[in-house]
Amino acid sequence: MQDKTLQGQTVVVVGGSSGLGLAAAQAAVQAGAQVVIGGRQPERLQQALALLGKSAIGWPVDVLDAASIEQFFARLPQLDHLLVTAAVLSPGRLAESAMADLQRNLDSRFWGSVHCLRAALPRMAELGSITLTSGMVVQRPQPGKAMAAVAAAAVETLAHSLVRELAPRRINVISPGPMETPLLAAALGDDAARLQALAAGLPLGRLGQAAEFAEAALFLMHNRSMNGEVLHLHGGAAWA
Repeated sequence: MQDKTLQGQTVVVVGGSSGLGLAAAQAAVQAGAQVVIGGRQPERLQQALALLGKSAIGWPVDVLDAASIEQFFARLPQLDHLLVTAAVLSPGRLAESAMADLQRNLDSRFWGSVHCLRAALPRMAELGSITLTSGMVVQRPQPGKAMAAVAAAAVETLAHSLVRELAPRRINVISPGPMETPLLAAALGDDAARLQALAAGLPLGRLGQAAEFAEAALFLMHNRSMNGEVLHLHGGAAWA
């Protein structure tokens, strides 16, 4: 029997045109939801919509542009669940990188989430949910990724801080580890050997899968007891 836990509900995925967001959008469609996706690249967005089928619509949105976010949500009369996966990763060492590059991490991951929340909340159902995305870099920061870690940690603190303010709406965060996505492949230069080496070094000997992220996202949407939580989805890699 097909899971229809989100039947009749509207799920918005900012970052839903590829990777983790697209997998979550697919799972939401299968769960009976009407899905709205947003992404920066129009061509990729159209490809995702063709894949998702008639239960999905979408428009361009740029999490680095507050006006773009406002325009995206202005087209929505209402929504039940919001998932934000979009972010721009801009690695660089603190003392050597341009400030604009360092700031881009917070402007996309943290401030992008804030702008999405502010635009979505007036349209969100009373018992709606919000799921943001952070990352294992909070637990395992690396040289050149300090600002990425700060941005991800700020998202987690934001969710904790808004629990009472947003109630009865719920807010949670998924913190993924290395996931087999186009974003990770691009970060490693589309080098299959580097991807395999990364996977071999993880406790489970494999990368996380986008479908596993999607399962976690849908769980947070429909489980009414999940609120103010950070769901770690890294296969133990942060602690090994």
